[in-house]
Amino acid sequence: MTNEEAAEVLLTIHEVYPSYEITERKIKILVPALLKMDLAGVMKRLNEYIMTNPWPPTISDIASYSLQENEVLRKTQEYEKRASENPPTKEQIEEFHERFKQFGLTESEDE
Repeated sequence: MTNEEAAEVLLTIHEVYPSYEITERKIKILVPALLKMDLAGVMKRLNEYIMTNPWPPTISDIASYSLQENEVLRKTQEYEKRASENPPTKEQIEEFHERFKQFGLTESEDE
C-alpha cells in the first residue's frame, strides 16, 4: 500500500464514521502499519466491517496482508520431496540412531 492509499483508508473511515478523528498523531502511528498491508484486502474488510458495526474499526479489525511464500514451509516441502525420492538406507538410519545415542537423545523404551 502507498501513503496515498493509506490516507484513503483513513479518510474512508472518517467519512463513514464522522466521530473518527484523523489527527497528526494517528497518521504517524497508523500509516506505517497500513503501508505493510494489502489495499484490496483492507478495503474488502473495511466494507464488511461497515455493514455490521456502528462504531469505527481498529486497524486490527480491517488488517489484511498479502500472501507471501513461507520460506521455511517451502524448504521443508523440498526436503520432504527429496527424502521421498531417495529414502535413507537401513545403515543410514542405524547410524542416525547411534549419533542420537551419543548426544543422549534416544527415545525412551515406553514410547
